[in-house]
Amino acid sequence: MRTHSPQLLPLFRSAGQARLLARLFLSEKPATLSGLARELDLDVGALSREADRLERAGIVRSDRIGKQRLLRPNEASPYHQDLRNLLVKAFGPVELLATALADVDGVDRAFIYGSWAARHLGEPGEAPNDLDLLIVGSPKRQVLARLSRELGRQFGYEVNPTVVPTPDWEGKTSGFLRSLARGPLVEIRIAR
Repeated sequence: MRTHSPQLLPLFRSAGQARLLARLFLSEKPATLSGLARELDLDVGALSREADRLERAGIVRSDRIGKQRLLRPNEASPYHQDLRNLLVKAFGPVELLATALADVDGVDRAFIYGSWAARHLGEPGEAPNDLDLLIVGSPKRQVLARLSRELGRQFGYEVNPTVVPTPDWEGKTSGFLRSLARGPLVEIRIAR
C-alpha cells in the first residue's frame, strides 16, 4: 500500500487503502484480491494485509471460492453507510460519473478538471467545494443539467458541466482548452 494519505480525504492511512475502499463501496461488485491488485495497481501482498485489517475491523467481508478470496463491503457494519457517504463525496465522482454518463447520448469523452482533479491527483491544497466537468461531444444540455443536479446532491457539492464539441477538443482551438489539456485533468472512463 502507498504510504501517503489521499489529498481529497486524508483520514485514510494511504491512497491505496482509500482506492480499495472506494472500489469496494462504490462499484457494488465483489472482487478478488488478485483482480483488485491488478485493477488498482497495488501489490497483492500489501493488499491482502490491508484486507485482513479491514475485515478484522468489520468494514469488509470476504468469502473463499476455491483459492480465490472475494471481498465486499460489510453492510452489517455500523460504519457502512457513513463510510460509503464519505467515499462518495471524496472518491465517487470518477466511478459514479462513468456510470451516469454511459447513458447520455452524445458524450464522446469526459474529464474532471480544476481543484477536485488536482486533489484527486495528489496536489496539496484546500478541499474542493465544487466539481468542474468537461464533456467532449454534443449531448443535450438539459440532460446534463439534470444529471449534474442529481450527482451534486450525492456528492454534496455543485457539479459544473462545460460542453466542448469534439473537433474543438481534439484541435485545442482555444487558450482555455490548451490550458485544460495541460492539467490537472482526470479522464472519466465511460462504461459503454
